[in-house]
Amino acid sequence: MLGLDVGGANLKVAHESGAEIIYFPIWKKYLELERTLSSIAKKYNSKIAGVVITAELSDVFKNKDEGINFVSSVCKRVFEKVYFLDIYGNLKDEILDPRKFAASNWVASVKFLMMEGFSNFLFVDVGSTTSDLIPVTKKIEASLTDFERLKRDELIYFGILRTPVFHILKRFSGARLAAEFFATTADVFLVTGDIKEEDYTCETADGKGKDKISCMRRLARVLCCDLEEIGEKNVETFAFEVKKAMIDELSKAIMEKFESYDLEKVIGCGIGEFLIEEACRSAGVEYLAASSIYKEYSKLFPAFAMLKLVESSLKTS
Repeated sequence: MLGLDVGGANLKVAHESGAEIIYFPIWKKYLELERTLSSIAKKYNSKIAGVVITAELSDVFKNKDEGINFVSSVCKRVFEKVYFLDIYGNLKDEILDPRKFAASNWVASVKFLMMEGFSNFLFVDVGSTTSDLIPVTKKIEASLTDFERLKRDELIYFGILRTPVFHILKRFSGARLAAEFFATTADVFLVTGDIKEEDYTCETADGKGKDKISCMRRLARVLCCDLEEIGEKNVETFAFEVKKAMIDELSKAIMEKFESYDLEKVIGCGIGEFLIEEACRSAGVEYLAASSIYKEYSKLFPAFAMLKLVESSLKTS
């Protein structure tokens, strides 16, 4: 059995023998999805899959219905049996209303944690592109659509790798940043030392290297400079300011959720666990890293959660 999270930029795969994140920009490679999933199914010798879908917003699809129907139909061709999760937390082997299955990956995560006995917590998942903040008391308190979650800071649209830097910080040293796709947060976190070159799995903004100097050159351009002009020390300072801005925004949203719901702890996961930990320290709240319990599965927690939810459902049916 497999747990799969089919996203707009990544395929996340959970199996009892291990886990992997495959960079798969669906807006470029959607016609390769069936071949790629077939290869994954063969690799893990899996005929059953639990699937959550977040790729439906990709602009390769006319609308979310088309996206959900495309991905689900591919999954059903690849696997003998597929279970999908709707936004209400129900496992289904057929999708009759595609809208109810859009962006349900976070639902899988919190449903699994509740099944594990956790309550009164804030689930925070910081990935390559987005950050989810889901308050859970005795029930899930979050809104059910991405638009409503954006309004309530339950979805913050930044992540560790793919976010354009000018989206995070507006000014540096009195200068307004260039609103160009010159650099991303992957450049920031490689310069700050939070990720390594092998963690930089997405494309670079300029199509060039992922070494530190290449990252610094891209960051310098966001300030309308080249690296020789502004200097490495100033670029490093800039990178740490971008990181701090993300921590501050995340910390503020965490504090707001704790005040609104009187929560006890944050359970954090994703490739951005390090950022969640620093945000929780800033907010002064208790933090539990999912990796301390679930090890490597923390980086692709929704896929792991689907694996466990389907396993549990099949055992009790």
